[in-house]
Amino acid sequence: MTKRLTFALLSTLLSTAPAAAPDACPPASAGFSDLGYASYLDGSAIRGITVDLLEEIHRRSGCTFQLGWYPHGRVYAQFFSGQLDVTGAALRNAERDRHGVWLPYTYSQFELVLLNQSAGEFRSLADFVERSTARLNVARSIAYSPATQAQMDRLQKLGRLEYVNDFGVVFRKILAGRADGTLAPPAIHVLHQRQFHLQGKMRATAFAESPRAMVGIYVSKQLPAAQRRRYTEAVRTIVGDGTVQQIYLRYLSADITRQIFAGGVRDILDAMPAD
Repeated sequence: MTKRLTFALLSTLLSTAPAAAPDACPPASAGFSDLGYASYLDGSAIRGITVDLLEEIHRRSGCTFQLGWYPHGRVYAQFFSGQLDVTGAALRNAERDRHGVWLPYTYSQFELVLLNQSAGEFRSLADFVERSTARLNVARSIAYSPATQAQMDRLQKLGRLEYVNDFGVVFRKILAGRADGTLAPPAIHVLHQRQFHLQGKMRATAFAESPRAMVGIYVSKQLPAAQRRRYTEAVRTIVGDGTVQQIYLRYLSADITRQIFAGGVRDILDAMPAD
């Protein structure tokens, strides 16, 4: 069931005075789901990196957001139907581009995350398919690279991959011994390893089929162009002045944050929409 959560964090987003006071823009509805430190539930409050990003957009632009919590697949169903104005962390694809403007702010790379007893020196996900018998659970409605999806399809045919509702379910099943690992970027799997006391018991490695990719929020094309421009300019400055890295450091180690932003943010800034 969808939860509409408008508790402490929403109250902060709506009431905190921005640094400057431009003309008000209408509140926008923003949808979040279980994506580890990108967005997670802390009791009844929605927290995480992307939530902090929206709070910073609010501070810089004066624009407010009404936050909602959904199953991951429901976020995009709501966005495509015009019932949500903003999504949480998202990879870019053509279907989403038809409905929204993508504002990149970070990088992400999926890793093969396995219990230590199933981990090995796999050169690629294809190598893992061929040389391991370990079973993966993955979350539904996550966008993977075509090369990754091809290997996931092979695993599913072999009975070694199962789709479940979200990453919380993934890690509960790993803890219960019903799966040996998953595919997830650090911002997702680090939180769940901490929550399920699996740190030190799992090993994460990058794989060839999943190159680093930019991640952003999607803003509905139904919003006024002037409002979208305010979001764009706020995200541009948040990325350009290093604030986004400082947000990451609230949740992830300095080593992981450096890994995520290795090479700087020029590619992100270049990928921002012109208007």
